[in-house]
Amino acid sequence: MSSLADLPTFVLESREFRVLEGLHIAPRRTFTGRVRGERLTKRKGISIEFADYRDYTDGDDLRHLDWNVFARLETPVIKTYQDEEDLAVHVLVDCSASMDFGQVHKLRAAVRMGSALAYLGLCGQDAVYPRALGISESPMPALRGRSAFPRFAKWAQSLEPAGQAPLSKTLKDFAGTSARPGVAIVISDALDPEVFSAIRVLGGRGHEVWMIQVLSDEELDPDIEGDLRLLDAEAGSPVEITANSYALEAYKKNLKAHCDQLEQEALRVGGRYALFNSAGSLEDFVKMTLKRHGWVAS
Repeated sequence: MSSLADLPTFVLESREFRVLEGLHIAPRRTFTGRVRGERLTKRKGISIEFADYRDYTDGDDLRHLDWNVFARLETPVIKTYQDEEDLAVHVLVDCSASMDFGQVHKLRAAVRMGSALAYLGLCGQDAVYPRALGISESPMPALRGRSAFPRFAKWAQSLEPAGQAPLSKTLKDFAGTSARPGVAIVISDALDPEVFSAIRVLGGRGHEVWMIQVLSDEELDPDIEGDLRLLDAEAGSPVEITANSYALEAYKKNLKAHCDQLEQEALRVGGRYALFNSAGSLEDFVKMTLKRHGWVAS
């Protein structure tokens, strides 16, 4: 089983950094920033992107006077430009005990996924807020700029799948904080049956919810048979089953229904949803899902 101890120093491989170069987070909505960033807003500001003309008034900077218009019409007008602000990107990694599963560890895959998206946010001068769901830790301040990635990577490598609280509770707890609205990237197996209401609460707090569901091969296509006693990783409660073709068929049907509803809830609040196999290629996921479906853009 691969674990977090196998992760490279910067969590991502060099070939994965190359795939991410030149991309940035592409939210569906426009959010109000707090500091100057690299995202154009509808407000007037000082970027190089032209916005509109307006009449000249006393005190305006003559460097922005359109001299061509003045020469033709003898009317002074000022060129205005769009402002640039940052975006809040909350990287929420589920550290509940259920993430401690899979031949390719689910938390390991979640950490790598979160690191890739955090890297894009940092390179785009966004405010990246790392948050571990399910374990107690002091919230980190916003990270900004590519140079902050080693700090994010160190935090990500320290995560352990030890949380006992259900995802729905930890998401609602986060939604109840004063975290500034932005893109809330939830990376989790999301198998909590109450997670749907938590997504609605998170969306209701003004966040654009990006749900990335990480499941293992063993969960997507279990290869088991016989009489088994299964233990809930978080509640510890046992369930005895007879794994035969009928039981496995019913399991797959229920899992698909759960994933479908998860996608519907994310879309209903204006967010996005994608399923990631923990054994899958991060490079392929970036190319085939994030880029192709507009989660990120160049």
